[in-house]
Amino acid sequence: MSEANEIAKLPDETEVARPLRLLIPLIQEDLEHARDAADRAGMPYYRAAGEKLLEAKAQMEHGAFQPWVTRHFKIRHAQARVYMALAKENAAAAAFSSLSDFQRQKGHRSADYHKSPEWHAPVKQIVGRVDTDKLNLKREELKRADEREAQRTLGRQLIDIGYKVLARKLHPDRGGSREAMARLNAVRDRLKLHA
Repeated sequence: MSEANEIAKLPDETEVARPLRLLIPLIQEDLEHARDAADRAGMPYYRAAGEKLLEAKAQMEHGAFQPWVTRHFKIRHAQARVYMALAKENAAAAAFSSLSDFQRQKGHRSADYHKSPEWHAPVKQIVGRVDTDKLNLKREELKRADEREAQRTLGRQLIDIGYKVLARKLHPDRGGSREAMARLNAVRDRLKLHA
């Protein structure tokens, strides 16, 4: 039976439909195949766009290319760089199944690099709590006790920032280990005692 006939043939009341638990993985597989096919089909176009972007860049003065790309194509400069890198691969570009596959194999940063790393938000929260007015005062204007407290607060905030950044990398759910996380916690606690 052809694929078109299979699609056109819908179950009627006399046919027994497959259970939902069986249909879910089948539908997921179909959608995955569709995405893969679309990615493979787009590769020659991405490469061709990259070739033309390289040609255009060669005609421009330094610093003019990035705004030109953003203005005319509504893509980020990083995405244009990926297309141009793909174009430089020439015949080897056919070896990649998708743009993501190309980036992964060639070690290119994701075109989504404009997204803040996960550790930015917690660090921004800590930085937001920094009392810059107090820290900007000259030492002479603060009492000795206030100066020590300002330094302790700043030290604790610095420890918290470093901890948040490293915890994102060392946590067992993120590719780290329990041992690494325990070590990080011990170091943080020791530093906070001295801060």
